[in-house]
Amino acid sequence: MLKLYHQWTSTCSKRVRITLAEKKLEWVSHHISLKDLEHLEPWYVKLNSEGVVPTLDHDGKILTESNFIIEYLDEVFPDNPLRPSDHYERWKMRNWMHRFEAVLHKNINTISFVKQNRIKRYEAFSEEELLNFLSHQVNAERRASYEKRIRNGVSAAEMVFAEDRIAEVVDEMNIALEGKSFLNGDRVSLADISVAPFIERIEANALNQLTDWTKRPHLGSWWSTMQELPSYKKAFDFTMPN
Repeated sequence: MLKLYHQWTSTCSKRVRITLAEKKLEWVSHHISLKDLEHLEPWYVKLNSEGVVPTLDHDGKILTESNFIIEYLDEVFPDNPLRPSDHYERWKMRNWMHRFEAVLHKNINTISFVKQNRIKRYEAFSEEELLNFLSHQVNAERRASYEKRIRNGVSAAEMVFAEDRIAEVVDEMNIALEGKSFLNGDRVSLADISVAPFIERIEANALNQLTDWTKRPHLGSWWSTMQELPSYKKAFDFTMPN
């Protein structure tokens, strides 16, 4: 049995939901409320020591890190393959996935903190409440980042830096997609699935200079194709349970 601990708007959760849909796999949903800090509760931290979503339970085997989860799913369930058979193309797929995680994820989080006005979650905290919240952050680096943003905000220079790093990656994608339907050729791969939720997040944050597809036509064409995939629609149609 596949049981996914996930959150409905989480970009990394969407990666796994797209993959599950693309592979046509049945799975059980356990929605984690980030608003209620369910991801920091002791029972969940036992499953995922970083206290983040998603986490996959496959017959008692616990997997974390969304890019690793989706590759695991493609290895264990070979039908509807999502990895190129060519070894070099598979390396390129993994290189893309690493770049999306290392560059896009971190910098889009910076943008989203400002654009989605996430500071409002913490403005009403007393000092004691803030320290209590921070003490429950399992990852020391994430804890320090939260404290810096909550206490000092995000500077204009940090926003520019983040947007510039995102622009570098989408420019690379636009070049790579010339003459191709997907990043690894004519078939959707884990690389496409890995990045799709972040392109959606770029649009949601109204970074219009990055989503002017007249300037990046190959990326724009790819994005239109991705949004029409039944697996993409199914993953993004998941809404917060009542």
